Parts: sequence; structure tokens; C-alpha cells
Amino acid sequence: MQKTAALILIILPLLFVSCLERDKENAFPDGNHLPGLGSPFKLSGHQSVLLLSDYFIDPAIVDSVNGNEAFNFHLHPEVGEVVILAKNNNIPHYSELRAWIGGEKYSILLEKSQKEKFTFTVDPKGKAYKSVYLFGEMNNWNRSASPMVFRNGIWQIDLELNPGRYQYQLFTDGRDILDPNNPDIVDNNIGGFNSLMTVGNDDHDGVPVLFTKATIDEEIRIGIENNPEKIFIFWQNHRLPVDFVIRQSNKLIITIPKDALTMDRSYLRIWSYNKNGASNDLLIPLYKRQVLKNTELLTREDVEASILYFLMVDRFNNGNPAIDEPIDDPAVLPPANYWGGDLAGITQKIREGYFADLGINAIWLSPITQNPMDAYVEYPEPKRKYSGYHGYWPVTLTTVDHRFGNSDDMRALVSEAHANGINVLLDYVSNHVHEKNPLIKENPDWATELNLPDGRKNLRMWDEQRLTTWFDTFLPTLDLTIPEVAETMADSALFWIKEYNLDGFRHDATKHIPEEYWRTLTRKLKAEVIVPQNRRLYQIGETFGSRELIGSYVGSGLLDGQFDFNLYFDARSIFALDNESFVRMNQSLMETFTYYGTNHLMGNITGNHDLPRFISFASGALNFDEDAIEAGWSRDIQVIDPAGYNKLSMLTAFIMTIPGVPVVYYGDEIGIAGGGDPDSRRPMRFEGLNEHELRIRNIASQLGKLRQNRMSLIFGDFKVLHLADETWVYARRYFNEITIVAYNKGNNDSSITFELPEDFSDTFLDTNFGSAVQQEDGQIILTLKPYSFEILTEKLQNTDNAD
Repeated sequence: MQKTAALILIILPLLFVSCLERDKENAFPDGNHLPGLGSPFKLSGHQSVLLLSDYFIDPAIVDSVNGNEAFNFHLHPEVGEVVILAKNNNIPHYSELRAWIGGEKYSILLEKSQKEKFTFTVDPKGKAYKSVYLFGEMNNWNRSASPMVFRNGIWQIDLELNPGRYQYQLFTDGRDILDPNNPDIVDNNIGGFNSLMTVGNDDHDGVPVLFTKATIDEEIRIGIENNPEKIFIFWQNHRLPVDFVIRQSNKLIITIPKDALTMDRSYLRIWSYNKNGASNDLLIPLYKRQVLKNTELLTREDVEASILYFLMVDRFNNGNPAIDEPIDDPAVLPPANYWGGDLAGITQKIREGYFADLGINAIWLSPITQNPMDAYVEYPEPKRKYSGYHGYWPVTLTTVDHRFGNSDDMRALVSEAHANGINVLLDYVSNHVHEKNPLIKENPDWATELNLPDGRKNLRMWDEQRLTTWFDTFLPTLDLTIPEVAETMADSALFWIKEYNLDGFRHDATKHIPEEYWRTLTRKLKAEVIVPQNRRLYQIGETFGSRELIGSYVGSGLLDGQFDFNLYFDARSIFALDNESFVRMNQSLMETFTYYGTNHLMGNITGNHDLPRFISFASGALNFDEDAIEAGWSRDIQVIDPAGYNKLSMLTAFIMTIPGVPVVYYGDEIGIAGGGDPDSRRPMRFEGLNEHELRIRNIASQLGKLRQNRMSLIFGDFKVLHLADETWVYARRYFNEITIVAYNKGNNDSSITFELPEDFSDTFLDTNFGSAVQQEDGQIILTLKPYSFEILTEKLQNTDNAD
């Protein structure tokens, strides 16, 4: 015992000296080789290939790599790849890959694939089928992707799937049917049902939980639950050495590196796991060497704090009627023609403070490149005629459509936006051009094949011919596997960023474009803008498909995020329909966290221009089982039940209070109704609003400002406090700040009782939307009206406590 005590007395001073020495010296590389925050790399199984160019500006300078002993690492500098081979099945959930450049170490987190083998079977029960195909969320609803085999009287197929729930149907002898052996079905929101399978264990019992507790000077306290086996703490792209971290039974004490003093913004990221699975992840922004707690220190560079507003230029505001030029063709009906919205009109609304009043700090513009002067008939029936008012038919790559304004108008818009703290993202079309575009006229071989070998036209085969299909006969899809084509389109995108000082892109038709193109574009943006100008850009994509497909386009070297359509479709039905349960909503959100992390830059939408307006469903003006496009053409869809406004406010509250980037589709702040495209693209209204529209716009404004001014809603963790079919309560916590969000989707008043998280049991809370609340001994009793929500925030700021 005396020897042990003596040894401890020797070691403790050494550790203390080590920490002091570490504190005195800058311990980490400057980060120029790996800009931004390197995303975790998801392993694909026993052999994975990591592209160094996804992370490093010049991958050739990486001289060696190593990591966890569970793997063999093979660096191939001639092609910029690291081949990662698992030695056996004992693969850790997380591990570190260390990349070395001249003695400097960079860390990349490796994440184990969660896919497991799953045999799906169908017992025909004596019924004879010639063929059976499985199609659904596991294969992006591609009817031909998963043929089943008939063996021992059973149709079966072996799959590798992530744990979770998958909607599906069977395609049998040319007919779609539900699984006759599976009674578990779910509403598909279009008038029918899908079968539902559950793969693996998708609950989260026993997994570690991480949460922020307190700060003292340059130290951070992190709370931990459920005993993590391993914890990974990164500052920027460097895993912190052990002498920066003290682990106690239920918390971590982290010393912020002195290197952070030289930076206005750097980040700590934390992950952990145990035998039950992975924890939530934490993202902690730093200002110099302090945790950033004041939202007033956030800038346009902090894209995590973005509240994005999507507007269609032609439909928003007419600032210069002198340039109006609708197409003079009686076959083009008003919903498909130009309405006169322009860049000057948007600048006017920025100047008037319309966006600031909503808490909006980022605007996404629909495409503004020159579109054709003529109208075109769409190929499918009923062959309606459309103009290019929407901007998605580019006949040039680098000029502003004169019906929207000119280059000076675009520069004025961006300048005014930046002066008001607003970022500007441009919708950029890489997938296709119009047939009159000189690019395709001079290079017809740059298009994919329109006519398939079997005689069919390769039109709108969104899943079967995902990477080659055309949107219409006059819109050639570009073959972006040809390097010259990819370089040309990426250079055109780069032009818009450089010429107009834009802050990023919304990318159209992301899933229809090969990943290598996105790598080409992102490399150019890093090399020519992000690194030399030391600034951030935000790229968000559009993909309809499974979470796995959507996520495959997100990460270092690719895009920063995509729109979370799976979460939206669940939210749309759950907030709109009385018989849908919040239990399903919570499950959907947990799946989002599993695929994209707790802290992510995915877009959470109120709606978009390709979909019917949410309020049309929520108010009963539109049924899920009808053709929304035809409904928009055949009748005047207006709000029927005023409860739809309340349901829309609940959806807005949802996107404003969960992790990710809130995206408000223009007009959803006032509840504009509409069917499918183009009825969902009605002109924006600023005057003559009724009492319901004024009320929900005020609610949207209050929500936007809460999101803008609450660090817990931007960087906070997520904890469910109460869950039932009609009621749901969750908390977002960030150090001494807590925001609690509660919903009642029922048609009667509801009293909800829940416990506050332990660290906040003595925190007194106020309501922000007028609900009745009682609080005693850490328990809340909250009474919510029908179709309503409430947000609780602390009355007084707590003082940080080191305990």
C-alpha cells in the first residue's frame, strides 16, 4: 500500500506538469490541410475505401495512416485512397483513423456499419406466382431491384439492412400487393397502406447518453449516462490526448486546448458507445477558448444556426414591373406562366425587414439562369403546356434570366442580404439543361440515352434508371460520368459563387447525379473559395428516397446536408391527421438521428414546391388519396377547417425546435393553400391577410426568433420527457439553458405531467404561447388546447455549477 501511495504521489505531479506543459504550447496542427470538420466515415463492412480527397486539400501529402488494431490500413498515395480491412468480426462501433502529414496527426472517426443479414420470406399458401419482387424503403421503391427466389415452397430473399422499420409491398406477376403474411400495416398517405417490417432491435435502451453540464474557465463538464465503453473527443479534426480529459463516474472534465485562443470559432465533438449501441453526439462551438453561449456572437458563418426561407423568384414579389414578360400563348394557363416576381422584389422585402421579422437568416432562391422564351408541352398525359417560370430549364449556365433582372440586380440582392445578416443560397441545376442550351447543342454526345434498348423512353424513371433518366424530352440529362462534362458544370457552379459572393447552393435532383460529380464540385469549392477565403459554404441537396440513399450524398467531400423528406412525410401525416400517433413521429426522428447524427445540417421543411401544401391536407381541403396535381387544376383549393392553421403552426414549431436546419417554404408562414405543382406555387401575399393568417404569421415570427436566440435549439442535446399517441414532450439542453417543447394533436384539451431533467429540477419555467402551467418539485403539469403546442424556457438564467 505504501509503494502504491508513493507511486500515485509521483504520477500525479507528472500528470499536472503534463497538463501545464500542454496548456503552454500549441499542441495541434493549424488545420489548413483538412478544412472544416471532417465527417465520420461510415465503414461498409469488412473492406472499405476512404478517399483522402474527401478530407484533405492535397491527399498526396498524407505520408502514413494507422488506427485501431481491429483493422489493417493500406495507404495508396498514387490514387489517394486508404483501404481499410477488418481483421475479424470484432469491429468497434467507433474508432480513430490517424492520418500523418510530416509528423502532424489528423483524426477521422470511423463508424461501424450497422447492417445485419436479414432473410425476408413470403409463404404463398398454395397460391402460384410466376415472379415475386420485394420493393419499398429498403430499395427506394424500385420494383425490379429485389427479385425473390422460390425455394422449398417459400419465396425468399437475403438482405443486408440497418436496424429500423421499412415500409414495403410485393410486386407479384405485374401487380402490387400487401404482404398477405404480415398484418402490420401503415397508412401510406396517398389513400392506401403499406406493409411494415421491423429489422433488428431499433430501441435505444441502455445506450450511452451525453449532455452538456457546465463550464469553468477553460474546462467543460459533460454528463454521461449508461457507462460508455469508449468516448471519442475531437477538437477540430484532432482527437484530444488523454491528458486533456478526466473521466469520473458520471461526467467528463475536458480542458479546451490553448490552440483555440487564436480562433473565433472552433468546435469540440464528442461520440461514445457501449455494447448496446452508440450514444447521441455533441457539437460544442467555441469562441476563442471559451464555450460559446451567447447567440449574439453567432455570425453568418455559423450555418448550424441557419433558418432557411425557400422562395420561388417568379412567385414572390414584383419589384420591377417594367421587365414583366409572360408568354403570350393561350395554351399556357396562368398557373404555368410567369407572374412577374423578380430579384428587385426580393431585395425590397429584405430592406423592409420581412425576413428579419420572421427570424430568417438565410434565403434559398429558385434558379435564376436564363430559361427559354417559348413554352413546352410535357410528355406525360394530359400534356399540359408550361413556361420556364420556375427556372429549372437552363438555356445558359452563367447569365441571369432577364425576366428576373440582371447581374446588377443580383449583386444588389446579395449585398442587401449580407448587410442584414442574411445568407443567400442559389438553386443550381447540374443534372440537365434545356435542349436549346449551346452546351448540349454543340455536344449532343454529352447527354445520356433517351431511348432504352427495350424501346421505352428513359423518361421519369426515377428509380429504375436513377442516374440517366430524363425529366422530359426537351431536357437532356447530362452524362456527368464524363470528366469534361463534370468539370464544365462544376466550373459553372463555381462562377455563381465567385461572381455574386453567394453562400452556398441548393442542389436540384441530387440522387440522379453520380457521387463523383459532387466530389468534383466540392473539391473546387474548397480549393478556390473555402480555403483561400477562409469562409464556409453550405450545400444542401434534394433527394427523394430512403434515408440510406439520402445519407450517401452527405459527408466530407460531398454535400453538407439534404432535405429530410422521410421525416417530413411522417410529420405531414402525423400533424395533419387525427388518427396518427406521436409514437411513430418519435420513432421517425430517432431513425433520423441514427442515420445523420444528433447534430446535422439536414433540412427540416414545412413543405416544398414539388408537393401539395401541408395546410391543404391539414384543413381537409385535399385528401391524401386523390391526385393532388389534378386537384390543383380542377378546383380552387382553400382552407376548409381553421384547425388546419393550428396544425401548420405545430409543424412549424416542430421544424424550429428539432436538430437540423429549419426550412420555411414561402407562404407557409401565412398558410397559403394549394394542390400539387403548380398549384403549390401560388403568388405570395403580403396584404389583405385574414385573422388566421396574421395569427400564424405572428406565431412563425415568434418561433423563428426563439430558434435564433436559443443556443439549446441550435446546439442542444435532445431528450424525450413524455410520449403518448396524442401528446409529446421533449427537451433541448445546452449547459445551463433548457427549452422544452410540448404538443397536443388531439381535438380536446390535454393535461400533461412530466418530470424535468435532474439538472433543471430547480429551474422555474415560463410559457411562451399562453398555455397554463404548474410546477412543483421538479414536476410540470402543462395544459394544452386542442391542436396546439407550447415552448417552455427558464425564467432566470442559472449560474454555471461545476458540480
